[in-house]
Amino acid sequence: MPVPLAWDGPAAAVAGRICRRLDGIPLAVELLYQRAQVMLNQGQHGAALPSIESGLGLARRLQEPHLTARLLSARSFARNIGGNSAGAARDATESLRLYRQAGDRILVGATLGNLGNYELSTGDLDAARRHLAESVDIARALNARDGMAHWTFNLGLAEYLSGSPEAAQALFAEALDLARHAGIKGMTAYALIGLAMAVRGRAEPGWSARLHGAGDQALRDLGETLEPLESRLADLDRQRLRAAMGTEAFEAEYAAGRALDLVQVLAAFDRPDATAGQARTAHEARPGMQAARAGELASKPEAAATGEAAPALTPRELEVLKLVAQGLSNPDIAQRLILSEHTVRRHLANILRKLDLSSRTAAAAWGVRTGLI
Repeated sequence: MPVPLAWDGPAAAVAGRICRRLDGIPLAVELLYQRAQVMLNQGQHGAALPSIESGLGLARRLQEPHLTARLLSARSFARNIGGNSAGAARDATESLRLYRQAGDRILVGATLGNLGNYELSTGDLDAARRHLAESVDIARALNARDGMAHWTFNLGLAEYLSGSPEAAQALFAEALDLARHAGIKGMTAYALIGLAMAVRGRAEPGWSARLHGAGDQALRDLGETLEPLESRLADLDRQRLRAAMGTEAFEAEYAAGRALDLVQVLAAFDRPDATAGQARTAHEARPGMQAARAGELASKPEAAATGEAAPALTPRELEVLKLVAQGLSNPDIAQRLILSEHTVRRHLANILRKLDLSSRTAAAAWGVRTGLI
């Protein structure tokens, strides 16, 4: 339903009198929920809590699972913004149980995604990965593009925090592709910052610094800021880059990133299998920039070309690699092998990790050179 921009004026007073006159407890709960939502959207999480608690008490009196779940979900968000991630996870867990009971698959998926995000903040990475993977599967089944982009990004955070940058890179790139084509500008900026942290950042700190700058500027243009967890991780990565590059060099590259044309940045990542190296080349080819270095395929050790790592790949991973070499996308591979897209992504991440490569293009070339495909 449409939500008024302010709930403290005459409209709120009239709604309250109607609820009392009609003894409309469900309507009163809805009013309190919507009022809290407006406050949360305005960043007033503390001010929203009294309305949430009042509504929650009424919803529990009614023993109405859907209304109760909505208030719990609102409280979990408020608690997370307030720094109480453990309390947020508890509320989200109860909300999830009630949404499942009510049979609301859309909100089950969204709550799984939120719960996974809170679990990332508490350090429960296994639970976060499990819940986020389920939320992505539900979003895909429902063709919920916003959910696909958000929860794929959060799944990338789970891999990043687990120490799997290659898997995180693939997921951040997928989130960028989803957000870019769905026009979700905020998530586009988040995905750029995720890629700054994961995409070949150890080898190319200058490019990572530029992506940080581009992502931060995109958020500033939208009047948005990073959520607490993402902000902390981005700050840590920028500290790492400053230490590796020197403050002056980092600030120069970061400023260059802020000045980049975001349309060009996104165009460089437009294909689902685009790599950081391709994006870097697209920008460094401009006049005044240094020439791009030789691609990853030519820079890998000869050991990879001899096939020494071949026994490390499972038969299923070899099947995935062959289809990657044929140019199939993750959804196409999933359909061909009768797998979920999440499983395909995991196989691809394992392939890249085992072969010490950072792109599907490099993996396909490796397979050709070794004669496996």
